[in-house]
Amino acid sequence: MPDDPRADFAPVWLTCTECRGAVFSGFTRCLAHLGTDLERYVDRIGPGAVVDVRGTTISGELLDRLLAAVSDAPGHPVLGFARFDHVWFTGDARFQNVAFTHDVTFTHAQFDGYALFDGASFGQDAGFDQARFGRPALFRDAVSEGELHFVNARFEKRAWLGPLRTTDLRLDRARFEATAEVAVEAEIVRCQLTRFEGGANLRCCGSFVDAAQTTFGAASTIVGSEGVHILSDTPRGNWMPQLVSLQATDVSNLELADVDLRWCEFSGAHRLDQLRFAGRCPFNTPPRSWRWTQRQTLAEEYPWRGWDAGTRRDLNRLSPERLAALYRSLRKALEDSKNEAGAGDFYYGEMDARRHSSTTRWAERRILGLYWLLSGYGQRGGRALVALLVLIATVTVLLLTWGQPFGSAARLAVGAVVFRDDGTDLTEAGAWTVLVARFLGPVLLALAVLAVRARVKR
Repeated sequence: MPDDPRADFAPVWLTCTECRGAVFSGFTRCLAHLGTDLERYVDRIGPGAVVDVRGTTISGELLDRLLAAVSDAPGHPVLGFARFDHVWFTGDARFQNVAFTHDVTFTHAQFDGYALFDGASFGQDAGFDQARFGRPALFRDAVSEGELHFVNARFEKRAWLGPLRTTDLRLDRARFEATAEVAVEAEIVRCQLTRFEGGANLRCCGSFVDAAQTTFGAASTIVGSEGVHILSDTPRGNWMPQLVSLQATDVSNLELADVDLRWCEFSGAHRLDQLRFAGRCPFNTPPRSWRWTQRQTLAEEYPWRGWDAGTRRDLNRLSPERLAALYRSLRKALEDSKNEAGAGDFYYGEMDARRHSSTTRWAERRILGLYWLLSGYGQRGGRALVALLVLIATVTVLLLTWGQPFGSAARLAVGAVVFRDDGTDLTEAGAWTVLVARFLGPVLLALAVLAVRARVKR
């Protein structure tokens, strides 16, 4: 037997006379050291037994014997309340199709062989906090009626966490040294401070996903999927996952596809301009009001504007300068993803934040204000066309005032905005009026064309 690789720990249970494993009731030794008493112990237990093997070193053969003793049918072990904390599994840990009817913990457990939990069902909470997986870990087609925790766990080889179903999947501070495949139907998926050093493919159904301070060391994806559910053929109505935070996360290796971003906090994320989008990734919109132009917005704009954010009252209130920088970075990301319409909305948000910033010079704010009024920063063609009509009407009225008949005045006003000159003799005031119209008209036409192009370009 090789030296025990586990860190020293102080057992809080009654220990075996030969090791730090937990003793069984009626015995003085742990499961690994029962010797001739093993048969007597196996005969005493059955399906649904309470098992406490904390601190024990368990081989693959010993585990198979234990699970066979608690099976209600071949290949279907049933365990009640189970404690596998600090257990060293020296061989393959074959927990396929095991039914855990109560809480089960594998805290600080070490798996030297394959960790096989395919088809396992957890009736209540299951914890693998600070566990170490030295070989591939498989949790395919697993179900947990409670929470499933891998906090501070370490996966040295590839991991398949799913497809699985649980209420709360916690991967906080876990370390995945190889590729992680996660497919989950859950209410919440937490991966704060998680390190996906080999990249990760997260397929989520109907989940709130928190990926703050997460490390994606290689190409990774967070994807919404209707195909994660494993117990029913009926798709969930709210299958699209809602990403709630990417704060302090380097997203240069990340792609989002079919993910709800309406309340996602991007502030503090690194390399946002390199974030990639695919499929449907809806952002927020302003409250329905005549005061606000309908467009895609970031959640961070809500506290800045004083809009009601509903349950997201924890959103940070950013300065206009930081909000503008946020919009600028994500605009570049949307442009690279060929989403020109979305990029245009974010350009609108960037310009609006600059216009309201106290660090923007007075003259620049006035220019931006005029740019907003006439064309919505080159994104609202309707405004430019209305301004063009107002210009034509104003020129017509002025020419009427200065002696031109109505038909001639209207013709001159329309011709002026497209650089047409029918040779009509004008007074000096009329000539200057037409000259101004010839300058402003093409500008407004160009703004209208620019706005239409921004909405339809792909």
